[in-house]
Amino acid sequence: MVILSFKSRLHKRFSYILGRFLLVLILLLVSIFCSPILPVMVAEANPAIESVEVDVLIQAMGVRNPQVLLEDGLKVGNSTKVTLRNQPEGMMSIQSVKQLPITIAVPQPDGSVKELPDPKDNYKVDLLITLAGKAQIQEKGLFFGKSQLRVGTPTEIEGFNYLSRGSIIDVRIVKSK
Repeated sequence: MVILSFKSRLHKRFSYILGRFLLVLILLLVSIFCSPILPVMVAEANPAIESVEVDVLIQAMGVRNPQVLLEDGLKVGNSTKVTLRNQPEGMMSIQSVKQLPITIAVPQPDGSVKELPDPKDNYKVDLLITLAGKAQIQEKGLFFGKSQLRVGTPTEIEGFNYLSRGSIIDVRIVKSK
């Protein structure tokens, strides 16, 4: 007893349904690939990528010997893991590291004010770090990974012997020469 013979009604009905399904599938594929919207969608899916520099200010980083940290960990040319708004976003290279003086305002006997080094913060350091990487340019701004690069964005940088939090104070697009 053959269930699907070429003369049975079930076979004719099955081939009729299969034929309609294949026709709808072919029309769907043709409409997707020949659509005038497709090039626009592909252009939106691949935004422009530019080189950017980001300045990160780290205040009151606790460290015993800042010179060792600057020579070993935060060395120009090394790469560091960057976390923006508590979301790991990738690696950026360190372009420059500048140690900022920690000072306090001291009133003088003549009424003037002088800035002098703070004697109580022996184990704290302020750093201005410039990071370089690639970011996507979109209508809303520059995006590194999924997070937008803006002034004031909480930032965390991490390397082999350091983990520090700061905030972005400047974002620049680097013009290629």
